[in-house]
Amino acid sequence: MIIDTVTLKDLDEIYNLERRSFKKDSFSKDLILNLIIKNTYFFKLVDDEISNSIIGFIIIIQDREDRVNLINLLIRKNNQNKGCGTYLLNYAMKKVKEMHIIKTIVLNVNSKNRVAIKLYQKFNFRIVQKIENYYRQKESAYLMILNI
Repeated sequence: MIIDTVTLKDLDEIYNLERRSFKKDSFSKDLILNLIIKNTYFFKLVDDEISNSIIGFIIIIQDREDRVNLINLLIRKNNQNKGCGTYLLNYAMKKVKEMHIIKTIVLNVNSKNRVAIKLYQKFNFRIVQKIENYYRQKESAYLMILNI
């Protein structure tokens, strides 16, 4: 597996993955485009150099001088539970730590997404708040924080 920075040529594939996974709660194509252009970190995980098929991606933005927000982590359904999320998150966390100025990473995760919550807890994120009706579908989210 290879991790690389997302580029404009990845827009359609990223958007289609996003829509299939998050349905009505997915990011718009314009938002994804803006995130590719302005991102702090927008990495893709590809299976190999030959197929170059995107297995998943992670988006982290700097929303304060000393904080980043992990706004999206997605792994294709058929690649889940194979260590892909751990591999991608570990890589992104190393990049964030290299920024030195960053003291905190925050994220919101669907409170029903046990697999994602377990992954974040493995990296020592902790749940600090439940936010009701966070998503368009009125589902709640946990705010999770990691101090680094």
